[in-house]
Amino acid sequence: MTEASPVHTDAEYLDNLTRKIFISGFSGDPVSARWPRFREVFYAFDPETVAEMPDLLIDHVQQDPGVIRNKRNLRATVANASEFVRIVEEFGSFHTYLRSLDDLPYERRAKLISDRFQSVGPNTVYYFLEDAGEPVPRVKPEGVKSKKKRLARRNLERAR
Repeated sequence: MTEASPVHTDAEYLDNLTRKIFISGFSGDPVSARWPRFREVFYAFDPETVAEMPDLLIDHVQQDPGVIRNKRNLRATVANASEFVRIVEEFGSFHTYLRSLDDLPYERRAKLISDRFQSVGPNTVYYFLEDAGEPVPRVKPEGVKSKKKRLARRNLERAR
């Protein structure tokens, strides 16, 4: 790849990935307004702490009106934190893991990342990498929807 991404902490990467998971299916506004509460209930997205969250605590978080109460995505956050811990054990940091993928074409990098994490499809991985400062194709790959088109279509459907 031609450019290195800015270095982020593992918690910042997990925060970014989780946010992209919850944005999927929404416009960004409901997620943005609730994100400070997400950071509180998920311990500032510290991967080791989040990975240890018991199911009972996730059930409690699901009752919190300050978060988006999608149980599948809440559980995926804990599972993804566990995967971050495994990656950090193997590579030293999530950033180093991403650097290990630098020589791969985008499609292969995206597949490896989406296969490792729960609730991460083509849109999520594309916008996660883009927002993390990682190189992504200028022309969106097949299956990745434009944010603007997705919002316009959703607004049109709501107007009907």
